[in-house]
Amino acid sequence: MSLEEAVRRHESGESSSDWERVDALTDEEITQTVREDPDQEILDEEWFRRATLVIPGEKETT
Repeated sequence: MSLEEAVRRHESGESSSDWERVDALTDEEITQTVREDPDQEILDEEWFRRATLVIPGEKETT
């Protein structure tokens, strides 16, 4: 898809997603798809044990 086509679809509200197919997926199929996605970081119990909460300080205004 060209950039122009993507912009046109975005501006018109048209979606290139197959929402009927997505709606038909079971929870198990969605879970399996997430597991197989190499870009998906799984946040398991170990991740949460090692995580550190960082609260940002106030920003300076200029």
